[in-house]
Amino acid sequence: MTTRMEAIVTAPTKTVYGDRPSHKHKCLVGLHDWECNSPYCEVLEIECPDHGGPVPFVQGREPWRGRN
Repeated sequence: MTTRMEAIVTAPTKTVYGDRPSHKHKCLVGLHDWECNSPYCEVLEIECPDHGGPVPFVQGREPWRGRN
């Protein structure tokens, strides 16, 4: 009997919105770069959202301003 393994591929979490300039973060878990254009980033070496890191805040959807 032969078993067949199938990989489930999910799209990476979207972290670039609109046409704001973007910057690169270094994922400490997956050891890869990921782009983001949130104006609120302070740390560039942090886990990406796909590896358990926080999802960057999007300008215009700041939760502290009552927006989602």
